[in-house]
Amino acid sequence: MAMESRIENWIKTHLSCVRTTSAELTYERLDSQAYANLPVIYQPLDVNNKSHWYDIAICSAFSYAVRGARVILDVGPGDGWPSLRVAHNFEKVIGIDPSHRRVSVQRQNARRLGIKNVEFLEMDVINMSFPDNSFDGVIAANSIEQSNNPVLALEEIFRVLKPGGKIAMIFENYDHYIPAQERDEFLWAEIIADECILFYSLKEKHPPREVKYALFLDKEWLMQEHDLRRKINELSEKRYRAYEDERFGVSFFERLAPFVIQTKYYELSHFTSSSLQETLTRIGFVNIKGVDIKIPQLSNFFEIARREGKLEKLEPMMETIGEIFGIMAVESSVPVVLDFTIAQKPSL
Repeated sequence: MAMESRIENWIKTHLSCVRTTSAELTYERLDSQAYANLPVIYQPLDVNNKSHWYDIAICSAFSYAVRGARVILDVGPGDGWPSLRVAHNFEKVIGIDPSHRRVSVQRQNARRLGIKNVEFLEMDVINMSFPDNSFDGVIAANSIEQSNNPVLALEEIFRVLKPGGKIAMIFENYDHYIPAQERDEFLWAEIIADECILFYSLKEKHPPREVKYALFLDKEWLMQEHDLRRKINELSEKRYRAYEDERFGVSFFERLAPFVIQTKYYELSHFTSSSLQETLTRIGFVNIKGVDIKIPQLSNFFEIARREGKLEKLEPMMETIGEIFGIMAVESSVPVVLDFTIAQKPSL
């Protein structure tokens, strides 16, 4: 059973909370999920940027993990990643996302890049309209756990996979995602036009879960309270860990209560390595393997090439080299769940 924080307990006790989804409360509010930093999709590849090498390698790992597939499903591609980066390796890529805004951005990016073998649909992974055995492969990058029911999401993915098809997924592994105190609490605010929202998020290990509250505030009345206004402005410029700054504890919320118009929240269940392994096995997946997403060989290669002044000479071969590192990572997979996990639906 979840252990509520003092702030969460106060919110649930004193405010009327309406449950919603991460799609509505987070992803509908973002112009760009990746802050327009994605290589190729938003920026040209930069041989001197280590993260761009990793992007190539990870996209290559996704493609290689489901190699041989003709038609694949991408669950929750955000701004079109990795769909748009792997599309050249497949006959067809279909991306699904429950957020209308994200799907709009995905389609815009596909048109701008001239990629025609991708299709983006507004659809929730826990309620897919595809027939059984529709896809040769499935990829998902930190999206399964964003659904309201990640176990059902994996069951649905199993259903739409063809026999012998594979899923390659990156997930937020709560074995090491939360700091040592096993709970992380953040406060921040958004002030946009006439809207003022205070966000409180809580992530904890036991059980692995994430909850996010959005307190919609009466901006006109709030602006008359100078001290509260100053604190909200401060929170709009920087995120604070709630347990590290007593100024933003329960007493702060008590003062805000008269200005709260509406409170929305979502709660997500997350996986650890063992719980994902158990879930995949129970659903019926086999050949479960983990890939070291840190790809330490690539990091060493990049640092040596930079130190020796060789990066510029590697630019014409950057994509090919990065892709090889992605393939090597998959080839070096181990039979346990890691942050990048591959699993297969049994063949008939």
